[in-house]
Amino acid sequence: MSATRRYIAITLLLLAGLACSGTVPQAPAPIPSVDGVVKGFGISPEGWPQDFSRLEDFLAEVGSFPNGGLMFNGGWRDDLLEGTDAGEIPDTAAGITGRAAEFGYVPINVFGWRSEGNIVHLAVPDNPANDWTNEAAKDLYQQMLVAFAETYQPPYIFIGNESDEYFIGHPEDYLRWVEFYNRAYDAIKAVAPNTLVGPIFQYERMAGIGQINNWNEPHWGALDSHDLNRVDIVGLTFYPMFSVATPQDIPDDYLAPIQARIGDKPIAITETGWPAEYFGEPELPWQASEELQVAYIEALERVLEGANIEILNWAFLYPLGDSGDGNIVWELFGPLALYDRQGNPRPALQAWLEFQP
Repeated sequence: MSATRRYIAITLLLLAGLACSGTVPQAPAPIPSVDGVVKGFGISPEGWPQDFSRLEDFLAEVGSFPNGGLMFNGGWRDDLLEGTDAGEIPDTAAGITGRAAEFGYVPINVFGWRSEGNIVHLAVPDNPANDWTNEAAKDLYQQMLVAFAETYQPPYIFIGNESDEYFIGHPEDYLRWVEFYNRAYDAIKAVAPNTLVGPIFQYERMAGIGQINNWNEPHWGALDSHDLNRVDIVGLTFYPMFSVATPQDIPDDYLAPIQARIGDKPIAITETGWPAEYFGEPELPWQASEELQVAYIEALERVLEGANIEILNWAFLYPLGDSGDGNIVWELFGPLALYDRQGNPRPALQAWLEFQP
């Protein structure tokens, strides 16, 4: 099983917690800005995804961090499977962005349209076509993006997550996806000219350097299919543990292949991290320890040198709990958190807060 088997459905578990956390402002206060790289986290309060009672504590904690950011990474609609609410702003995205000024963090929004394994979520009640020939879905998707951008004037909107996987499996439909991205980009910029808009790719897979995951063939066509004039910022999920066994093994020029293609265009590392331990007893090829977590942060200083990094998100602040449904995502990605399962900060937390890329 691929080490990146993650599901939009995990993020959708956040909906109830955010819906109960307060009323989303209809006229939001100005979103905080920061001087330097935004250093964010995915939504990961203590006890998640089973318990969201500590959500507001989490929002306040992230807002208290230097240059703190918070990322919503979910579907473009709340009813992921049926699409009955397609065209409406997802509740979690509204909650995260609408409360940013209250808690003092920078919101980062990712609106995906597929789950890992190329499971597409484009069918809508008026059109069951589950691919990018679906004109009704395109209209509703764009309607949502424009409403969100116009209402919140967010600093960042990413459309699609790790879409390079779809390029590999469905290259013809991928070109239709890029056509939609271009028209959505233009529509967003028309109502929110200061919002930075971009796609997200899985870096190790696209660059063909994820040897540990058997990603040995590059797929730069996923990036090259985009018109970079319509890409304000390039999003990357960034997991060198798919490439090397220890942080010390990461080459200094690890980012050189994409820098050669995008020049000085801003990069958003929307997910990264290194595991501090193993959950369960998986047979994994990378090494894990709290010391290696700190070593990874030290390695980032040399690996990111010279790159135009605008966002750098650690995957989770608190560990992902066992869902109890046999999904191994928690075993693979839960150990990335900067708190342990007893709620104690790991040494990497302080190192992360002090790190200035």
